Amino acid sequence: ARATAMATSVGASLVQQAGVVALLNPKNTAGVARAACILIGAAYPVYRTFKALERRRFLFDNSRDGVLTYWSVFGCLSMAEAASEPLFQLFPWYYHCKLGFIVWLQSHQGADKLYKDYIKPLLLKHESKVDGALTYVDKEVNTHVYEAGSEVGQLFRAARAVRDTVQSSLGSLFNSSS
Repeated sequence: ARATAMATSVGASLVQQAGVVALLNPKNTAGVARAACILIGAAYPVYRTFKALERRRFLFDNSRDGVLTYWSVFGCLSMAEAASEPLFQLFPWYYHCKLGFIVWLQSHQGADKLYKDYIKPLLLKHESKVDGALTYVDKEVNTHVYEAGSEVGQLFRAARAVRDTVQSSLGSLFNSSS
């Protein structure tokens, strides 16, 4: 309340008032900033991706490369954030800063710059190792899924056999007693 009164007293605009409140009360506005991060960081790009996949243009250059670059950077940042979340929780303006960073990623070719300068060189350097690991994991997962599928199929066949036996026994029990 005090921050709002202070912002109003200097004749500030609504946006400036909101900024002052956010700066002076980061814990009170963190939920709003977090929701804005999700909306601007994920929901809006999902729609941009849809538009790019459908080959339509919407507001910005929605080439598939631009959208894919954004998602590559966003995915890397999300992994880093998940690994470091307890540390970020100590910083009261974290979601406010993240929101500003997401806006920068989507404008001024921020995602393109991070991708070209950092992510692409890193992935190119380790591409063969990552491909080998993914091929191994894919093979192992497929093997286990196939084996589990065979076992589940056997279980269903056994359950059908039990069901058929029970139906037959009950049918003969009731038919013989008539």
